[in-house]
Amino acid sequence: MKQAVFLSLVDQALNSAFSLLLNLAFIAFATPDEFGRFAFLLAGSFFAVSAQNALIVMPLNYLLPGREPPEADASLSMLTSANLALTLLVLPASLGLAAIIGADPLLSLATASYFLTGMVREYARNLMVVKGRIHRTLIYDVIALGSAAVFAVVFWQVLAPPAAVLAALSAGNCLSFVVCRFDLKADFRRLPAHLSAYRQVWKDTRWALQGALQNEVMARSHVFLVERMRDAAALGMLNAGRVGVSPLLLVGTAWCRVARPRMVEDLKRGEIGAVVRLFRTGAAIVAGAAILYGLFLLLAWPYIDAYAFRDRYGDMAGTLFCWWLYALVAGQTSVMAALMEARRKFRALAFVGFVGAVVVPLLVLALLAAGLSASAAVLGLAGVSLVECVVFGALTLRDLRSSAAKGRERNFL
Repeated sequence: MKQAVFLSLVDQALNSAFSLLLNLAFIAFATPDEFGRFAFLLAGSFFAVSAQNALIVMPLNYLLPGREPPEADASLSMLTSANLALTLLVLPASLGLAAIIGADPLLSLATASYFLTGMVREYARNLMVVKGRIHRTLIYDVIALGSAAVFAVVFWQVLAPPAAVLAALSAGNCLSFVVCRFDLKADFRRLPAHLSAYRQVWKDTRWALQGALQNEVMARSHVFLVERMRDAAALGMLNAGRVGVSPLLLVGTAWCRVARPRMVEDLKRGEIGAVVRLFRTGAAIVAGAAILYGLFLLLAWPYIDAYAFRDRYGDMAGTLFCWWLYALVAGQTSVMAALMEARRKFRALAFVGFVGAVVVPLLVLALLAAGLSASAAVLGLAGVSLVECVVFGALTLRDLRSSAAKGRERNFL
């Protein structure tokens, strides 16, 4: 388990470092308007990936671990077909997002390619995690990101920055998938039968989907509101602050990817104490990473401000602090949500997420309409996320501790 968590953190650090460097390249060599357009399309892709996580990746976590190979292969084949159907539904949505910002044909094509290849990449990555082959996920990402960096340098010379980067990411995703050659047990001839079988899975995933999309509304609605109520340049400036804490935002994700299947297995065996200990470890990792990263930003801020932002994005210190506070709270909330997902409390997650998805856009809308800085909206996001974390804790931790205590009492007797 420790090695798996370590490799997952290394993999997530690689993705985070690439994302950070990519965003810094936009900050240094593109205009705030170009950065804002890129951030707008990227936010749309996060909605697509969240839907995929709920509908496809979540069933991977409980349909494959602990099953006999024939049964696991049949479930994998079914989910591969379902992933294809979802990808085909996402493509028109990607073109619609490109149309909203008035994208030219090249940017529209690059956007659709990125959405398509990104869905395939995320599916393959998460499959390897569920199967316990974290090292293959790391190799996969090294190939994808390394080749994407080379393609980005080349494409940047002939295309506008947003189109160049999206095309480069698409090319890197394609190359990595061809090189690694994953066995997804694909049998698209049985697509109708697979979609029919998926109806049983839908009973759980519909709640997970609702929760995932609501979480994305909470996390990304400010992107669309700032772009519409201000402009792409204002969104670029706000997103520049988020770039500074982007590595921290992924720490909780790295832990959850590895810990969620382990929690499922421990719960099946009735080892409640192990689940609680795993949860506490995740919370400590996220909090420790936030404190260390915050100290790094504090010490390195004069250099970051001078050499990264270069007075092109205004006063970023306050914006960066708001994003750091949000990352700290959101990381703890993601750990708590992973515990609830392992217990298949999808309905409770969906209900809490629904309330948050209503409150956050209204709160951001009110703050922007009042003329406050866009960065003030981030504090609103942090506050809502904190309330969400407290509610999750009230719903699940007391129940788990009670179950663990009863288990210890039975063992003593």
